[in-house]
Amino acid sequence: MALAMTPRFSTLALALWLGLSTVAQAQMPGPVPPEAIAAARLNPRLAAGEAWIVPQTTELQSLTLAAGSALAAPPGKSLTLSVDGVETTPRPGRYQGRIVLTISDRHEVVFSPLQSHPFRQAVLLDERGLDPARSALAAAGAPRVQGRTLAGAHIRSAGENFNGLLAAGGDWTVQGLQLDMSGNGGNDFAGYGAGLMSDGARTRLVVDGARIRTHGAVRTAVVAGGGSHLLVRDSRIDALGGTLPPDYVSNVTPGEMKDAPWMLGIRGNNRATNLLGDRTVATYLRSDLAADGWGVLSVDASQNAHLNAIASTVTLRGESGYGSYAIGNSTNRFLGTTMDVPTHGIIITGGHAVFGASRPDVLAALDRELALGLGAAELAAIPLRQSVVRAGRHAVMSWGDATVQVRDATVFETGDAVFLNKGATLTVDVDGSQGAQLRSATGVILQAIDNDDPGPVMRNGLMANLGVWREPTEPVRPVPGFDNTAEHPTDMRLRFTKTTLNGDFYNAIRARQIGGGFGPDGPSPEPPRPYGANLLLTLQDSTLTGVVSAASARHLKAEIGPADHAWLGRVTNTVGPAINNGVIVRLQRSTWTVTGPSHLTVLDLADGARLQAPAGRRLRLSVDGREVPLRAGRYTGHIVVEPV
Repeated sequence: MALAMTPRFSTLALALWLGLSTVAQAQMPGPVPPEAIAAARLNPRLAAGEAWIVPQTTELQSLTLAAGSALAAPPGKSLTLSVDGVETTPRPGRYQGRIVLTISDRHEVVFSPLQSHPFRQAVLLDERGLDPARSALAAAGAPRVQGRTLAGAHIRSAGENFNGLLAAGGDWTVQGLQLDMSGNGGNDFAGYGAGLMSDGARTRLVVDGARIRTHGAVRTAVVAGGGSHLLVRDSRIDALGGTLPPDYVSNVTPGEMKDAPWMLGIRGNNRATNLLGDRTVATYLRSDLAADGWGVLSVDASQNAHLNAIASTVTLRGESGYGSYAIGNSTNRFLGTTMDVPTHGIIITGGHAVFGASRPDVLAALDRELALGLGAAELAAIPLRQSVVRAGRHAVMSWGDATVQVRDATVFETGDAVFLNKGATLTVDVDGSQGAQLRSATGVILQAIDNDDPGPVMRNGLMANLGVWREPTEPVRPVPGFDNTAEHPTDMRLRFTKTTLNGDFYNAIRARQIGGGFGPDGPSPEPPRPYGANLLLTLQDSTLTGVVSAASARHLKAEIGPADHAWLGRVTNTVGPAINNGVIVRLQRSTWTVTGPSHLTVLDLADGARLQAPAGRRLRLSVDGREVPLRAGRYTGHIVVEPV
C-alpha cells in the first residue's frame, strides 16, 4: 500500500522526480525517505499554481489536482488522462485507480485556414498498422492486431473532444468494437470528438458486430469522411445529446454549429452518423441506428457522396429530428430499411433519395457500382425486406433540388403531407407495380409552399439562428414572362406508375426565389429574383382519388421564431387560379376521381384516361370560365374540374 503523503512531501517529491534539485533543496527539511519518494511518484499532488509537464507516458496509483494546477505535454505532444481505462478530462479533484497519463505525438487536423483541432484518439490505424505513437491505448481496452484486422477494442471516454477509433489509411477490418463515450465533442464537420471515424481516400474500413454509444453535444457516433469507404455490419449505433455551454449561440457556421438548425423544424445537438468529404461512401448493413434528436444518417460538407442503409433500422426517439439528410448531390439509399422518426424521414437540399427492397439484383448492382466488396455469399445472405418510413410529419422534406425514387413494396406513413416541398426543384418517381403505398393522416400527398426558412443573422462573425419568419401580407403578383402552362427545368415533376393514390396535391408556391441567400462569408452578392414553379403530375396506369390544384397557403402561426420551430410547414390551403404556380396534369390509362374543386393550367387526357366525380355526383369541367364537354385531348388555360 502506498504511503499517505503530506502536502510538504508532495511538492518535494514531485520536484525531485522532475529533477528540480534547486526547488527541492530549498524546501528540504532533512533526508527524504526512499519510500516517500516512491509514494510521491505514484501518487503526485499538484497544488494551485503548479504545472506538471509530463515527460513520458506514466502510470500512477492516484493523482490530486488542486484548482489552478495544470497538466501538460511536452512541445509537439498531447496528453491523455485515463482512469481505470476511461479517458477523462483533467479537472480539479482526486483520481484513484489505474491512472495512465499517455503522452502521444501531436495529431493536428486542419479544418479551415482559421481552425485546426488537436486530435487525440484511443486507436489510430493507418497504412503501416496500429500507430501507438498517436494512440492512447490505455483507453482502448485490450486491442489485438492480426494482419489488417483489429479485435478486442473496448473504448471508453468520459472526457471531451476525444476520438475513439480513427482509421486514416489502409484496408482495415474491426471486429467486436465496444465503444461508450460521454462528454461533448468539438466539431462534427471535422469528426473532432467522434466515436468511430474513417478518413481519407485511401481508407477502407469494415466494422463487424460493433456496439457504439455516444452521449454529448456533437459527439457523433460514426463519421465517414475524406473520400473513405466505410462498411458497418451487424452493429448497434446510438447517439444521445448533451448539454451545450451556456454561452453557445445557435448558428449554422461550419465548424461552429453544435445544434440542429431550428429552421428545419427540428431540435437536438448530436447526430448519430455524419458523412463528410467528396465521394465518400458509407454503408450500414443489418444494423440498428438511433439518436434522440437532430438526425440519424446525416450528410454534410460533401459532394457526390453515397450513403446506404440496407436491411437496417433507423430510429429517432426524441421529439423532433430526421432519419436522413441529403446534400451536395449525395445519393441516399434505403433498401429494406425501416425508419421511425417524429418529424422528417429525409430532408433533401441538393441530393437524391432511393427507397426500395433489399433485392439481390439491386444489391449486386450497387456492390459493383460502389465497390462495396460484399461478395456473392454475403449478398445471398442479406434478407429480403421492404422499406417502411413512418414519419410524424413528412416522409420527404425538400428545400433544395431533390429527386426521389420509390420502388417495390415501400410504404410511407406520415402524419402530415407525404412530400413537403419548400420552393425547390423536385422530381418524384413512384413505381407502385409491386405494391408501394403512400399514406398520409391528413390526406395530403404533396404540399408545395414557399421556403419558410428565415435564414440566419450575422452576429459576431457567426451565421446565428436568430431569424424570424413572417407570413407575407402583400398580394401575389404574376412574375413577368413566366408561363403557367409550360414546362421549365426548375418545375416540380411527380410521376406515378401503377400506383393507387388517395390524397391531395397542392401547389401553393407564390414565387420561388432564385439567387440570394447566405454563404460562409455572409449574404450572397446576387440579389434574389422571383421565378414561378409549376407542378407536373403524370399518372400512368394509376388511380387517384383527391384534389390536384393551384392554391394559396397560410401558416397556422403567422410569426415563427426559434421557439416555434414545430409550426414551420404547417399550412391551410385555399384553392384558386394559378399565379406563378401552374398545375399540369397528364393521365395515361389512369383514373382520377376528383373529390373537390381543382384549378389547373393544363389537362392532358390520353386515350383510355378517365376523369370522374365520386359516386352519385357529376363532374364539371370549365376552361376560362366556360363549361366544356369532357373528352380525351389537351386543355389549357384556367381549368376547373369539380364534382357537383
